Amino acid sequence: MAKALGQCDFRMNDMESGERQISQVVFESGLIRIGAFRCRPDHPLFHEAGQPTNRCFFVFPRTAVEIQHEHEAPFIANPNVVTFYNPGQAYRRNAISREGDLCDWFSFEPEFALDLVREIDPCIDKGPAWPFFRSHAWSDAATYLLQRRLFARIRSGAVTEPLAVEETVVELLDRVTRSAYRNRDLHLPSSITRRQRDAVHDIETVLSQPPEERLTLRKIAGEVGLSAYHVCRLFRRTTGKALHEYRSQFRLRASLTQLLESTQPLTDIALDSGFSSHSHFTERFRHAFGETPSWVRKMRD
Repeated sequence: MAKALGQCDFRMNDMESGERQISQVVFESGLIRIGAFRCRPDHPLFHEAGQPTNRCFFVFPRTAVEIQHEHEAPFIANPNVVTFYNPGQAYRRNAISREGDLCDWFSFEPEFALDLVREIDPCIDKGPAWPFFRSHAWSDAATYLLQRRLFARIRSGAVTEPLAVEETVVELLDRVTRSAYRNRDLHLPSSITRRQRDAVHDIETVLSQPPEERLTLRKIAGEVGLSAYHVCRLFRRTTGKALHEYRSQFRLRASLTQLLESTQPLTDIALDSGFSSHSHFTERFRHAFGETPSWVRKMRD
């Protein structure tokens, strides 16, 4: 029988008293598990490689962290992306946010994901026997909001029907997998050098600074060691996104934690999220999510 859980997947090691949980299963059925990972940068296991598992995971970051899968280049995981993990895949993390690594994860057996991927890519069985061909993909606003709403309702005890949870997870998996495949053929221009790719990684790190930080083109350029012009052009050329668009998405998604999990006034949330006023925040939020912040908060109950 599916149920919400307080079970801990793995804990802090014995050197720290109390064994505070850092990865907790919040829902489990015979098909899926949903969990919360909360690990601060000073945790002794923060940088350790992920523990091998025979399950697949897709993860929605709440904070910014650098992830490096084994034998691959590191990438920036933040609320703008969804990250993927195949069975047995090892990885390491490096801190970016002072809060550490906060994320919500979904896991299932590989065959479950392969059934879905076969509909998108009929050639999947000709390749390696795992469903995810890339480490991360862009996460659109509607998908991010759907995930956060589901997670908040599970944590609050508002979800009592396991079938509804499972179907929502199937929808999330379908969305994020199709997003990865839509961008499968989008390769970096051949003229982009390794040094420029590293610069884009550094730009994403700067753009993942706390939402209240006021960034300017000159500040970003100074931190990555490029001219303001080249920062602007290089980032758009390699990601297809403008700096301001990327930063705005990051801020808006970060605001969902306060909207869904606190009673903080909307004006305070707007300012904490880096917006100049409640009205500006509401305008940008509605444009991204199709709903106002006040409506999202009202519908959480």
